[in-house]
Amino acid sequence: MMKTYIADKATLDSVKATTEDTNTKVGSVKTTVEDTGAKVGSVKTTVEGIDTKAGSIKTTGEDTNTKVGSVKTTVENTSGKVDTVQTTANTISTKADTILSELRGQRPKRYGYRVKESEANPSSRVEYLFDAVGMTPAAMNYAAGTFGYGSWADVWFVRDNAPYMVNNDGSVAYQLDPNDYTKKGVTGAASDVANTAFGGNAMSAIPLVWVKRYHENGYRYVIFCETQYDEGYHAYAHTRPDGTISPFAYGPMFEGSKIDTKLRSLSSQAPVSSLNATQELAAAQANGDKWTLTTWAFWNLIHDMLVLIGKSTDIQAVFGQGHTTGGTSAADLLTTGALNTKGQFFGYSDTTHSVKVFHMENFWGDRWDRLVGLIYDNGTYKVKMTPEDGDYNLTGAGYEAVRKGINATEAGGGWVKNAQQTEQGLFPTVLGGSDATYDCDYHYYNPAIVSVPIVGGCCAHGSYCGRCLYVHNVAGIAWWGLGASLFLQNPS
Repeated sequence: MMKTYIADKATLDSVKATTEDTNTKVGSVKTTVEDTGAKVGSVKTTVEGIDTKAGSIKTTGEDTNTKVGSVKTTVENTSGKVDTVQTTANTISTKADTILSELRGQRPKRYGYRVKESEANPSSRVEYLFDAVGMTPAAMNYAAGTFGYGSWADVWFVRDNAPYMVNNDGSVAYQLDPNDYTKKGVTGAASDVANTAFGGNAMSAIPLVWVKRYHENGYRYVIFCETQYDEGYHAYAHTRPDGTISPFAYGPMFEGSKIDTKLRSLSSQAPVSSLNATQELAAAQANGDKWTLTTWAFWNLIHDMLVLIGKSTDIQAVFGQGHTTGGTSAADLLTTGALNTKGQFFGYSDTTHSVKVFHMENFWGDRWDRLVGLIYDNGTYKVKMTPEDGDYNLTGAGYEAVRKGINATEAGGGWVKNAQQTEQGLFPTVLGGSDATYDCDYHYYNPAIVSVPIVGGCCAHGSYCGRCLYVHNVAGIAWWGLGASLFLQNPS
């Protein structure tokens, strides 16, 4: 028989309370477990979300890596194309340089200068232009007794200038040895340079030169070209009576001498003097209708070329003083041919010897030379630049009036400080320079007469000589220190 125990009430209440508390705790634990499970589920969900995002990032990274690789490939490809473009550009640049170089060689070159009027130094005032820029000027080396061509030896009007014996009909007989005129150029045989029986004269051939001259903003401009660069370029010195252009102009190798009735250009002769202008012109024309006296156009051309290659307005300092002192009579004039063996250019620093430029002896000094083609008519310069429309005359009839001379009513003179550069030549306008500043040349004028000009100076006038222009004598004047030289106006 089973025993039954009956506890007292207090004990039962205690057990009940304990049981209820235990149940509460169990419930709390259950809730905590459930909450923990929920959190674990949340964590699991978060982890799964992270895994998903990680997968996405991985996919994105792989995609980015692919794109980066693509960009890298594109960049490398582009770099290669850039290199190709650069190579092509370099090739084009090289070809362009070659083409430009060829064009520079083909285009007509222009050698020019401008003279700054306000600058007194005769070298500093001359500035090279166009293809002359950077070239070295030519000059005599007086100490060594040699002429230095600088950069000019191969320029056409220097290179192709040569001495010739020319027949009276205007045709060339033969070329002379440029370093010894007593010999023929090809064979070396004896020449006729001093032979008075020869039917012609010794002449210097100046190749065709087109010239543009003008004055602007205090500068005198002179530009030379082998062809007619534009309509502003003229070949006055090379124009024949019929208007055609000769490939050469022929100036006198020697001062004019008179043999029988003719004015000649030969070696070993006494320079002619003491004739008036009418007699001199007649003696020149006695050689034939192709001959005349040295023209204003030719004289300007030579002096302009000397300023260019010497880069100075003091041509005597650069090329030689010439025979400018010691003369008192015709007996003091130098016999022609003193520089026969001295080449194309030669001069001395003293004032007792001859000078030579472009194979022409005593282009200044020794004896004044009369010109045709310019008349100073009562203060106005009148010119005839070519032999077209009739011969040159000594009155200015039919000539073109160019400009007024020095502003004066009476005769006077002085050293040229400024001059007006016109298409027809250089005309003194302001005096007040010296023999070592500005133009370094003297000018004398008489506005009350009709003057036939004389140029160059003589052995009685010292440093007045050079590119000096005297317009103070009438055509009838004759003097021991004044003569004339030949010019071939119509070469065959």
